Amino acid sequence: MNTLNKIIGVLIIILLTSCTSKFLTVTPKDELTDANFFLTGADAEAALVGAYGQLQEESTFGNVVDAANLDWTMSGDLYEQDQNTPRVQLEMLSLPANNLYIGQMYTGLYRGVARANFVIGRVAKMTGIDAIQQGRIIAEAKFLRAIYYYKLVTYFGGVPLVVEELNASSKLDIPRASAADVWAQIITDLKDAAAVLPVTWTNTNDVGRATKGSALAYLAKSYLWRQNWDDAIKASEEIVNSNAYELLTDFRSVFLETNENNKEMVFSTQYGSMSNGIEGNQLDVRSAPRGAAPEFIGRGANSNFVPQTNWINAFEKGPDGKIKDKRYWGVIIGPGEHHQEMTDFVMPLTFPNSYTKTGYIVTKYWQKANIVNSGLNAPIVRYAEVLLNYAEALNEKGRSEDAMKLVNKIRERAGLDAKPLSLSREQTLDAIFYERRMEFVWEPAGAFQDLNRRNRFMDFIRANRADYDKINVQSKPWLNERPILLPIPLGAWDVNKALVQNPGYPAF
Repeated sequence: MNTLNKIIGVLIIILLTSCTSKFLTVTPKDELTDANFFLTGADAEAALVGAYGQLQEESTFGNVVDAANLDWTMSGDLYEQDQNTPRVQLEMLSLPANNLYIGQMYTGLYRGVARANFVIGRVAKMTGIDAIQQGRIIAEAKFLRAIYYYKLVTYFGGVPLVVEELNASSKLDIPRASAADVWAQIITDLKDAAAVLPVTWTNTNDVGRATKGSALAYLAKSYLWRQNWDDAIKASEEIVNSNAYELLTDFRSVFLETNENNKEMVFSTQYGSMSNGIEGNQLDVRSAPRGAAPEFIGRGANSNFVPQTNWINAFEKGPDGKIKDKRYWGVIIGPGEHHQEMTDFVMPLTFPNSYTKTGYIVTKYWQKANIVNSGLNAPIVRYAEVLLNYAEALNEKGRSEDAMKLVNKIRERAGLDAKPLSLSREQTLDAIFYERRMEFVWEPAGAFQDLNRRNRFMDFIRANRADYDKINVQSKPWLNERPILLPIPLGAWDVNKALVQNPGYPAF
C-alpha cells in the first residue's frame, strides 16, 4: 500500500508506544491534539495508516512469530536452525508464560487493537469529512480490529475485550472476556466491514487495503472456528461469486514481488523497500541460506527456518520417484537444485551444511539479493485458502462431493491427479488438511492453527514429528486442553492483575 510511508508521521498521535512490552500501556498525548489534527479526511486516512502499520511487525502479521516460530515449527514441518531458548520452547511445546515470542505477539496484537479503536472512536466524531469516506475508514478499522482479535482469541482463548479508546484515566485491570464474547465482537466487526468495503480498489495507491473479500474471508475463518458451517458456506460463496479472485496458474508467481496484490491474494501485509527499506521486512534474510555468496543474498542471510524432511517426503511423487507436486518446485530447493530466479545458485549435494541442516531451503520469500529490507508483501489469506475453507464447511454439511471438487482445483494447479469425488466425510477432511499442509508452508494457514481448530494437532505431531517422544507430552498438561491455548504472557499479568492464566499452565 503506497500510503504506508506516512506511518512514521502518524506514530506521534497513537496512544500506545510501538516498543513497550506492557499490555495496553498508555503514553502521554503529544502536542498534536484533536483541535489541530482530526479535521479533514486526510487526517483520518493518516490515522488509519497507523492501524495498518501494526500489521508489519514480525510479531503480528509479518509471517515470522506466528507463521514460522509458532505454527509451522510447532507442527514440526519447519525446523528452526538457531535453536535459541525461546524458539526451542515453542518447538518442544514447553510454552512458558515468559516466552519472548508469545509475549511479543500478545502485546503487538493489542497495540493493533488500540490503534483501530483510536481510529474508530475519533473518526466517528468528525464533522469535517465526507460521510462515505468516514464510513469506509471506520469499516477498515473494524476489519483490522477484528483480525487482531481473531489472532488473540485463536491463540489465547478469551482475552480482555476493549472496543473503546483508553486514556490515562482508564481502568487497566481488565478481566478476560469469554471466548464466545470475543468471537461475537469479531463477527460483528467483520459483518460491518463487509457491508461497506469495496470489492476491489480502483485507485492504484489504495491496492492492498482491506476489501469486502478480506472481511468475508475472515468471517468464513471465524465461522469455521465456531463450527457454524452454514454461515461459513454463505461467506465463502459470496467471495467465490464476486469473481474478484482466482487461482493463478503458476504457483510461484503468486508470491513474486513483481506480481504483488494479484488475483489470488485476498489480503496481505504490505511492505515497501523504498526509503532505504524502512518499510520493509526481513523475510528474505530469514529464508536465504546463511553463508551463501553476497550476489545471492545481498545484505545477509540467516536461514532461520528450513523444511523438515518429513514434510518434503509428504509430497506426492511420480513413477520415477521424483516429486511431481509443482508447489515443491515453486517455493523449495533441495540438494543439487537451482534457485528459481537466481539460477547460478545451486544447493550443495551433501548436508547438513552451512546453509541448512535438512538439505532444503524455502525460497518463497527469497527471490533476489536485496541490499535493503525486502519490500515483498507477506501473504495472509489467499484464494486457495478460501476454497479449502469452503470445502471444509461443505463437507460438514454432507456435501463431500462438492468439497472434493474444490480440493481437486487446488490439486490441478499443483499438477496432481484428481482424487475421487466419492470419498467419505472423514476421508474428505483428511484430503482438505493434506492440501492445507502442502499449500501454505510458512504462511498463517495450514499448520498448528488449523490443526488445533479441529483437534487434530496432537494426532498430527504423533504421526509426523520424528522427535515426538522428546516432547514428553505427559509432562505438559496444557497439551491436554482442546483447543490447545498459549499461556497468557507473564508480562501482561504484571500490568493487569485481573488476568487469569489458561488451564494447564501454572497459575500467576
